[in-house]
Amino acid sequence: MKDFFLRNNAYHIWATNLLYESLETISDENYKKDVCLFFKSIHGTLNHLLLVEKVWYSRLVGELYIPKSLSEEIEQNRQTLNSRMFQSLELWNSWLEKVDDTAWQTIFRYKTMRGFEAELIFCDVIQHNFNHRTHHRGQITAAITQLGGKSPEIDYVFYLQTKGK
Repeated sequence: MKDFFLRNNAYHIWATNLLYESLETISDENYKKDVCLFFKSIHGTLNHLLLVEKVWYSRLVGELYIPKSLSEEIEQNRQTLNSRMFQSLELWNSWLEKVDDTAWQTIFRYKTMRGFEAELIFCDVIQHNFNHRTHHRGQITAAITQLGGKSPEIDYVFYLQTKGK
């Protein structure tokens, strides 16, 4: 199972890289423009992704991080946000490498941002994180198209085909 999640994280690094390449054609004004995404702008959505990566990672490693809200801006600068996103994805990769093979089907207990106790199967927590990334990348690619840019081809199957897996 570890190989599956490592492959998924490699996919997310690849897809995020292509997404950022597509964003190079988007002006700073349009990057922060409210284009009716859940977190309003491309910047707001990318910021949300980084924030949630921090929330879940902190839960998994036992270093609780609780933002004020899911839309809290943790990085204003576009280039710094880009760098921090890739640092986060690499951090996840290093952490996944160390996960013990017996952990995947165990129960993971954590506190929600509202302070409630919750529990999920450990592998479902990881899968949720990957699905969350995909969900918001889809929103961003729609915004890129709406703003006149070219959306990248970032389907998982395309990644597998191009990487020969």
